[in-house]
Amino acid sequence: MNRPVEKRAHMVSKGYIKAWADSRKAVEVIDKVRNYGYVDSYNNATVWSFAYEPQVLTHDLEKEYGVVESRGLRVIRKLRQAQYDLADDERVALIAFLDMHLNRGRYADQVGVQTSAVALRTDGTSEQVQLNTADRMLLSRSEERLVRLAALGVEHWQLTIEEWPQMLVTGDGAVLLWRDANGSGVGTVTFPLSPSLLLVLGPRLDYPDNFQLNALVAANSRRWLIGQRRTLRMGDLGDAGQQPADDSPSHS
Repeated sequence: MNRPVEKRAHMVSKGYIKAWADSRKAVEVIDKVRNYGYVDSYNNATVWSFAYEPQVLTHDLEKEYGVVESRGLRVIRKLRQAQYDLADDERVALIAFLDMHLNRGRYADQVGVQTSAVALRTDGTSEQVQLNTADRMLLSRSEERLVRLAALGVEHWQLTIEEWPQMLVTGDGAVLLWRDANGSGVGTVTFPLSPSLLLVLGPRLDYPDNFQLNALVAANSRRWLIGQRRTLRMGDLGDAGQQPADDSPSHS
């Protein structure tokens, strides 16, 4: 029997953004594409129907992501509870989750976009096809220019959890890549675990005065921003409409 297709696909994992929900399960959301802010249940936030159902390719991306989310969220919950001694397989699961979040974020503003392409069949014939976002996400795995944390060996890097003095927001661009001291590659990776905890992989950063991490998350997110109720304000996020220029690491 075929597995039923998951209609309600979350662009940002609901089990992750649950940490931003109040007692009524509500979070504050900004949809940058629609330039619209609203309050919704974390179960409904960032949902797009059939977002991970390929139109041309046959790989079950939704099932793959389900496994990555399940394993990764177990580790994230452990870190939120100040259990920092992770086994090797837990570190691998954490990095897989961050890579998934990173790749989803690259396409968060393109769901529903159709792209014309030519498919070459094994018998040598070809045909015109329309690739959807899930098809493109799968094909992007062969793009060498895209940063993949697993390929960098990030699971072996120093892991630190910082208590953040301001209320953190998150979004589809919440995995931030910071250049190393030489400016030649990724040296540190940061990711909000909750409104008060920041995951730091690699050397800890020397933040300047009045450093606004939320503004960087907002600028790096292509569509979805999530925060606790009454804390997500466009004026506090800098230019939240700014789009990331490329896939290169951000400057520290």
